[in-house]
Amino acid sequence: QPFSLFMLSFAATTPVLADRKKYPNFFRTVPSDNAVNPAVVKFLNYYNWSRVGTLTQDVQRFSEVRNDLTNELEKADIQIADTESFSNDPCVNVKKLKDNDVRIIIGQFDENLAAKVFCCAYNLNMYGSKYQWIIPGWYQGNWWEQANSTNCTTKKLLTAMEGYISVDFEPLSAKQIKGISGRTPQEYEREYNREREQKGVEASKFHGFAYDGIWVIAKTLTRVMELLRHKERHDMYHNFTVDDREVGKMVLDVMNETNFFGVTGQVMFRNGERMGTIKFTQFQEGQEVKVGEYNAIADVLDLINNTIRFQGVEPPKDRTFVRLQRRQINVPLYSILSTITILGMLMAGAFLFFNIKNRNHRLIKMSSPYMNNLIILGGMLSYASIFLFGLDGSFVSDKEFETLCTVRTWILIVGYTTAFGAMFAKTWRVHAIFKNVKMKKKIIKDQKLFIIVGGMLLIDLCILICWQIVDPLKRTVEEYSLEASGAFSTTVKE
Repeated sequence: QPFSLFMLSFAATTPVLADRKKYPNFFRTVPSDNAVNPAVVKFLNYYNWSRVGTLTQDVQRFSEVRNDLTNELEKADIQIADTESFSNDPCVNVKKLKDNDVRIIIGQFDENLAAKVFCCAYNLNMYGSKYQWIIPGWYQGNWWEQANSTNCTTKKLLTAMEGYISVDFEPLSAKQIKGISGRTPQEYEREYNREREQKGVEASKFHGFAYDGIWVIAKTLTRVMELLRHKERHDMYHNFTVDDREVGKMVLDVMNETNFFGVTGQVMFRNGERMGTIKFTQFQEGQEVKVGEYNAIADVLDLINNTIRFQGVEPPKDRTFVRLQRRQINVPLYSILSTITILGMLMAGAFLFFNIKNRNHRLIKMSSPYMNNLIILGGMLSYASIFLFGLDGSFVSDKEFETLCTVRTWILIVGYTTAFGAMFAKTWRVHAIFKNVKMKKKIIKDQKLFIIVGGMLLIDLCILICWQIVDPLKRTVEEYSLEASGAFSTTVKE
């Protein structure tokens, strides 16, 4: 049987190669494109975002990552509000995300189409404190400057891009630990750059994974040879033979047991897949700033303190929250009006006292003090209704509110009719006296004026009683249109 061929890649990130049935002997030191998905889910959970949307370029590389992300989101019980896919023009799809009230958008597209996406986002106002974009982190530096396929200026693109989070594997570990090679990742990087510059070679983001890959091969072959020597010593009195299948199984077992600290971090495989470190960067004022990393081995998200900058006072909400809120009488305004009303009632009380005390004074007597008293009492009743009209659902219960509606209506109508009726009766008496052209002495007593006021009150009472019997006042709750309030929208009730 031929020797099993093992393959170790340092740059192949396609998720297709993760299929162990098709590629049982394939290993890679670089994390696959799918490796970012558990990190994204952890990031979403950190900010309690449980409703997201996806926007994917319609090519295999991105759709495979999106499909894996969908599984991860479902396992984490995160709702996918909308899944959009596009080929060339993303604007229709971005508009659908907005129409579905998607606030947290996970994008999978290349940098050329990323410029188009953010141009659409700018035109649709899908940026700022209410939105969070999460996109791939492997784009070329200043990718937005090379984008010439959009109608947006660079300034507009930068405005829409501000605050996006990008996710990609960490090319070199940030930990200052001496690894298997006896160098820290930083020392290795300096040495790599020195050698590279001497030879005039461009840098590659995969160089650390290639370096650690060589160490994986060296460690594996060394360990397999040790195992074979050990086996040979135990079989020294017999004919020692080992077939290709056995050697293949040994290599497979040793590769799966790989565990050392390299320049790219802890090197470990799970079903041939590298359990690497995923880094989070945020676009802040024209440059990408590292804000945290995710350790796949420990399943731990570590965000750097105070580096993430949200454009609002807090992280965006993952949906529009509709909060039912009762619209209430403004308490300071009610207090001011109540104070003025009390002053008015005190003034009316002073006039009433003055009127009663001086009722026998000639001038006061001539002005009909009883009618004056009625005017004052009517005014005081009208004043009292102001207190009742200011009592809303925040002060009284629903049942008391209905009773209050009836009481304040009766008090205001009776008060107004009493005050106006007394003034009308006095005016009528003046008119009746002075229309007498013969200037004969004519006396109209207060009793007649009381009858006029009483007649007016009787008409009011008949109307009020009929109203109360036929169609009494009832409390109804009215819903008003949504009003934006920061990240919330408020339905106002009264």
